[in-house]
Parts: sequence; C-alpha cells; structure tokens
Amino acid sequence: MLDIYLIRHAESEMNKNSHLISGRLNETPLSEKGIYQANLLGKRLKDSNVVFNELYSSIAKRTIETARIVIQHLDYSLDDIIKTTELLELDQGEWEGKPREEIYTPEVLAQITSDNWNFTPPCGESQRAVEERMLRWVNKNLTLRYSEGLTVGIFTHIMSIKCLLRGIMDFSPTLTYKVNIDNTSITRLKYTNLGWHLVTVNDTAHLYSSASKSKRNKKFGCK
Repeated sequence: MLDIYLIRHAESEMNKNSHLISGRLNETPLSEKGIYQANLLGKRLKDSNVVFNELYSSIAKRTIETARIVIQHLDYSLDDIIKTTELLELDQGEWEGKPREEIYTPEVLAQITSDNWNFTPPCGESQRAVEERMLRWVNKNLTLRYSEGLTVGIFTHIMSIKCLLRGIMDFSPTLTYKVNIDNTSITRLKYTNLGWHLVTVNDTAHLYSSASKSKRNKKFGCK
C-alpha cells in the first residue's frame, strides 16, 4: 500500500495579500504566522508517530521552508527532501502579482466560469495542465511502487492538490474551486491494487486543538 500525505505550504507573505493574484512567485517566503503553522504541523506529525519513507517538495521557497520546519520535528534533514518543478503551483503567467480587481473583469470571469478546466492565463497554465503533470509525476514516481509499502510526504500547493484530486476522484472540474485546501492542511490518499482511496481532505486539526489555539491567539492577538 502507498500512503501519501499531500501538504500545502504554510502561510506565505503573498497569502496575506489576497487582493493580488499569486500563482507561482517562487521566491515568496513564509510569514511569521506561517512559521508558527509549520511548527504546529511538525509537532502533530511527531506526536502521531508518522514516519516518512520519502519526502518531496516543489522548488518554491515557501514549500521548502515549510518542509524544513516540519521535518526538524521528525529528525530528517533538507538533504532527505527531493525537490522538483513538477509539484509547483498553477502558473498564472502574466497575471502573477497583479490586483485581482484589475484582472478579473466581468468578461474574464465569464470566460473562466464557462470553462475553468481549460482556461489559461496569458503565458500561464490551465487546471487541465496542472492535473496532467501532477498525475504524470505521481504515476511515474509512486503508484507503480505501491507494493513497497511507502509512506510519502509531499509539500506542494493549493491548486496542485485540487487538480490532482480532481484527476484521481474524477469529479466535475467546476468543483475544484469549492474544495478547501488550507495552509499546512493534510490531504491523505492511499493507493492499493484496488486503486485510489481518499482518507482525508484539508485536515487542519493541529491548528485548532485547544492547546495550539490558545497559544496562537495569544501570539497573534486574536480573541
């Protein structure tokens, strides 16, 4: 059996600017809150006695920083992480870093809504393309080895996870935007001779346990 933990990176500085289109922006670092989130995830995985046979990350700074913090709790090093461009976020091309209100005009939104699956930003990438590269990578590197009994950690991005799920579960492409994938969430999949099995989606229990919530609220001034 193959056991896959798909982990979205912790909050980045770009995530704090929701009025801007993010996309890849691979040099974006984690925010202070993101560092805190990554530590909570690392502690949770350690307390749950999760042992990874293999670790992968996209080459984006925010995923690598998340992975580095998490694995410190699990006694791995950065040398244990295999980095690949195949796990990168959906490429928003010429739109990256631009204000949403400037780009998402009624006309553009109508185009996206009519066929979000194939819509491609200028010089960017469609959801279909993301699904295809994610499925290609997973099938090439992992599913053919399911009999090895591997537990694998994959640090990646919101749309990469959503599009992979769409391909595996074969649900309507119009639903991809309705799937919540929060920062440091765990989406867990298993693969056997019977195919794919979805275990959890957007599991963020480590962020909302009574202990971590109290510390987080105190640290960030929340009520």
